[in-house]
Amino acid sequence: MPPVEEPLPGNVSTVVKIGDTVRRSTGPWTPAVHALLRHLERVGFEGAPRLLGVDEQGREILTYISGEVPRRGDPTLETDLALIEVGSLLRRYHEAAADFALSSRVGWHHRSEVSGPVMLVCHNDISPRNTVFRDGHPVAFLDWDLASPAPPAWDVVHAAWQFVPLTDDAGCSRLGWSSPPDRAHRLRVFCDAYGLSEEDRSGFTELVVRRIETTASGIEALAAAGVEAHKRLDAKNIPEWVRIDSRWVVRHARELDSALLPL
Repeated sequence: MPPVEEPLPGNVSTVVKIGDTVRRSTGPWTPAVHALLRHLERVGFEGAPRLLGVDEQGREILTYISGEVPRRGDPTLETDLALIEVGSLLRRYHEAAADFALSSRVGWHHRSEVSGPVMLVCHNDISPRNTVFRDGHPVAFLDWDLASPAPPAWDVVHAAWQFVPLTDDAGCSRLGWSSPPDRAHRLRVFCDAYGLSEEDRSGFTELVVRRIETTASGIEALAAAGVEAHKRLDAKNIPEWVRIDSRWVVRHARELDSALLPL
C-alpha cells in the first residue's frame, strides 16, 4: 500500500507530507538550494529543514518541522515578542549564511535585482506562511526555493512587509487582523531585533517599495513566460494587491522612516 501523501501549501513547488518527511517537486534551482541546506546543517543553524535526499519520483526529501504555520492573522503574530524572535532568527540565518559560497556552475531560481557591498544568500520570501511557530515561538523558515544572493537588507524589508504588516487598513483586515496594528512601532521593534544598521535604516521605505514592486513584476514576468504557479497568482490579481501595499508605504514613508531613527 503506497504511503499517504498529505498536501501542504506551496507557491513555487508541489509539496506533500509523508510520515515525518516533506516531499517537494524540484527545478533547475534545486542543486543550489540543497548546497545551502547542507551548509546550514554543517554550521548548526536549526532554523531550516534538513535535506534527506531525493525520492524515486525525483522529489527532494526534507525533514518535517512540527508546529503551526500561520496562513492568516493569528494572535501569535500580534505580539512584540513574535517580531523580536523572527528578527533574531533572521539575523542568525544571515550569520550562518555569511560564509557560504556556491560553485559558479550552479544557478539559483533567479538573479538578484539588487547589489551592495555585502552580499549573502537571502531567503527572499520570509513571511508568516513560511515560518513555523511552536508554542508561540518561531523555530524555522520554510520554502527555500527562491533563495539567491542579495544584500541582507533585501530579506529584512520583505520580512518587515509581511510581518508588520506594511499594508493599509483593508490589507490588514484581509490578512486576518481584527484591527490595524501600530505599524510604525512594529517596524521599529522588528528592525531593532534584527540589529539593522544605521546605514540600512536610512531610506528603508524606498527599499521596501522596490522590494514590493520586484514581487509584483516578478509574478507578471513569470506568468507571461508560462509558469503555471505564477499564472495562477496573476489570474488572482495578486500583483495589483501587492502594489496597493507599495502605495501605502509611499504615503506613510515619513512616519515609517522616522520610527527607525535613533532615539
